[in-house]
Amino acid sequence: MGINMAKNRLIIVDISSFIFRAFYAIRVLHSPEGVPVNAVHGVLSMLLKLLSKYQPSHILLARDTKGGSFRNELFDQYKANRSEPPEELKPQFDLIKQLIDHMELPSSTVEGFEADDLIGSACVQWKSDFDEILIASGDKDLMQFVGDNIKMLDTMKDKTYDREGVFEKMGVYPEQIVDYLSMVGDASDNIPGMKGIGAKGAAKLLAEHGTLEKCIEIKDTLKGKKLTTAFGEYLEDGLLSKSLIEIKTDVDLGLKSTDSKFSFYPADSLFDFLRGLGFKSALVKLEDLKFAHHQSEQDGEFSVNVDGPSIKVGEWSDAELECDTYLGLDVQYTNLDTRSLDIHSLSISKNKNEAFYIKEEQAKPLLEKILTTDTLKVATADYKSLLYYSLRNEIEISAEVFDVVQAQFVANPGEKNTIESLSEKFLGSSIPAFEKKKPLPSENEEDLVQEISTARAHSCFRVSEFLLEELERKELLNVFHDIDNKLTPVLAAMEYEGVHINKAFFSEYEKELQTKLDELQASVDKFSKEPVNLNSPKQVGVLLFEELELPVGKKTKTGYSTDSSVLEDLAAKGLSEVPALILEYREVGKILSTYVKAIPELLNEASGKIHTHFNQNVAATGRLSSNHPNLQNIPIRSELGRRVRKGFIAGPGKILLAADYSQVELRLLAHFSNDKTMIDAFKKGVDIHRRTASEIMGVPVEEVGSNDRSKAKAVNFGLMYGQSSFGLAAALKIPRKEAKEYITNYFERFSSVKGYLDHLKEECEKTGYAITLKGRKRYLADIHSTNRTIKANAERVAINSPIQGTAADIIKLAMINIQKVLDDKKLKSKMILQVHDELIFEVVESELEEMKTILKDGMEKVVSLSVPLDVDMGVGVNWFDLK
Repeated sequence: MGINMAKNRLIIVDISSFIFRAFYAIRVLHSPEGVPVNAVHGVLSMLLKLLSKYQPSHILLARDTKGGSFRNELFDQYKANRSEPPEELKPQFDLIKQLIDHMELPSSTVEGFEADDLIGSACVQWKSDFDEILIASGDKDLMQFVGDNIKMLDTMKDKTYDREGVFEKMGVYPEQIVDYLSMVGDASDNIPGMKGIGAKGAAKLLAEHGTLEKCIEIKDTLKGKKLTTAFGEYLEDGLLSKSLIEIKTDVDLGLKSTDSKFSFYPADSLFDFLRGLGFKSALVKLEDLKFAHHQSEQDGEFSVNVDGPSIKVGEWSDAELECDTYLGLDVQYTNLDTRSLDIHSLSISKNKNEAFYIKEEQAKPLLEKILTTDTLKVATADYKSLLYYSLRNEIEISAEVFDVVQAQFVANPGEKNTIESLSEKFLGSSIPAFEKKKPLPSENEEDLVQEISTARAHSCFRVSEFLLEELERKELLNVFHDIDNKLTPVLAAMEYEGVHINKAFFSEYEKELQTKLDELQASVDKFSKEPVNLNSPKQVGVLLFEELELPVGKKTKTGYSTDSSVLEDLAAKGLSEVPALILEYREVGKILSTYVKAIPELLNEASGKIHTHFNQNVAATGRLSSNHPNLQNIPIRSELGRRVRKGFIAGPGKILLAADYSQVELRLLAHFSNDKTMIDAFKKGVDIHRRTASEIMGVPVEEVGSNDRSKAKAVNFGLMYGQSSFGLAAALKIPRKEAKEYITNYFERFSSVKGYLDHLKEECEKTGYAITLKGRKRYLADIHSTNRTIKANAERVAINSPIQGTAADIIKLAMINIQKVLDDKKLKSKMILQVHDELIFEVVESELEEMKTILKDGMEKVVSLSVPLDVDMGVGVNWFDLK
């Protein structure tokens, strides 16, 4: 709860400051009718947090009136510098007034006076009625009331200021605040102050003389031109400022201190009001508060708490399972190893405010019963670990599992998708998290495990309904059910199976690369006065630009830039062989440390294999990624990088079989754009890069050289990813004019492609998302940005997402279909790796020919396009030999 409950605590809220802070802090949200509601949402959240943390017994919301105050009559320029409220805020003022009314929070507004006057009046008139008064505002003027039982509360910093706290912050005491501001002025309210006196000067004068009045008395003794001018020419401004800053304390508030009694119980009208605005997490939070209220009725004490979900942890009995069809489930394991997961405990949530925590003895049979009950639907945040557990214990999962993390990824691929972030987003409450990569807390921290696990199960149960509704509304249920959710068991089986590695190869290759590094170091050292640490950008910079006096490319905050682009430019100029040597050193070093040394360390001693983790909720395009180790990033453009693949081998008596889609993204471009030239090339089996070179360079296909083919390849892929002539020139190291010519010729010869790419941008402008062949959507809010650079980046994503995303969906569907065939035929061969457009299988030799047929059919016939999908195959004892 954070703060002890005072018997009599009044919080006075400057609601205007809450409104503006909320408006600027929260991105624009709209109600179902299209009305902006971000400030309403923010104010509600701030009020609930305020009530939760400080548990007031009384509350008063002070509001400004629409007209001016008496201060405008004193000084017509008062607050004249303030612009009109933003258009999107204006309709929210009345909505916030309605919110306050529906929350039944005591408030006051008095014509001709500002909220500050009402706050000051309440402080002075009601001071003796309360043990403590907290002023919730960021307004410096109000600090004048701090002292004794009155404190200032800065909700942004979650800090309270007493008399000494005000002095620490402002340099003056509360009773000097009016005089202090009269001297320095207040730009936000257009209060002039006394020109020439700053914050330090005013604090010093008041420290010496106590008050402005005393300073005026002795003004003739003041030294220094600024001070004499301030108290001469600008004294009248100071006195005017004082009359504007002084807060009235005798305003009739229209209510007594007892009328501010606070007893918050969310009424039905509040639920209806918020439902009408389209709020979701706020409704959940209020339901939780209502539940907590009922729970506490018997002991007569109820406190508002919005810091975490309201959960009652009950005693589990097997009867609880009988009639339920939907559960939130969180399982905690004793080991994080893919192949040796064992259960520590599990938590189940089966209604909105209840969870059950079950320990080892009862947990294992209960989990098996849940997983094998086909009438159950189970919401979890980690479907894959359930699958590992079922593989290890030979359990067939027949319950329907809904992974909320994967569902969030499908619904909102650019957003966070942890269970903690989902709870915050949909339920408005934060849940604690375990430390990553750390075993469960020890026995004496069992309460912590229970707290976190039950909160996770409860969140899975609650957020699943919102995510299901969102998937349905966004027409993404098919993508979730038919692709991602079906792929999870395939990935789990691949990870569980793992892949053999040749430890001896990695050991030998490590020695070879270390020798190579030593040779490169020696070669560079010949050019320097003393040995250079080639892993230190600073030392490399000194060598290149001071000792060798090479031209400086660009600088960083810490000195010379020595990134790869700088080194490549220097190497191309041929002024010294050192830049090329350093580039090679870095490449060798990366291969050695990231792969050759690291991969053997990940060997699972029990299985004798590597078990990489495949992630399908990381890359926003929908492509799979992998880690421990990251197999997608093993460099294959260099021989040294490709050779890492030699270390991945088939098991005894087996062979590796690879199936790789050939130019799948260009085939998709041909299909989507319906370009006759491209379609003709793919149908006739002509090399598309040679054909492109032929078209844009005006030479017959048979005369295209390998260099021209390489350029055409860069054009093909570059334009598909929205590359500009500037980018293409840099990639090919050719003049920009020549690159522009290539692009012009390309779009002339492949005219439908240009139309298609422009159409993608236009469609994204209209809908706000890019979409794949199978309906996967990537939402791009930046497509409407007024910043040209941000918008251009979104346009590039709008162009490449449908193609990359469709390629990702195609290989996922192929994996699902192929695995089904392997299961149906009960074959012993296993799918073990997926890297980009390539699938790798560990095959029993007697099944090799049958597997080739299964893969060719499964991959080439997975979707029907206007061009054929083509699959290349390779067989070998290690991954390197498959090409």
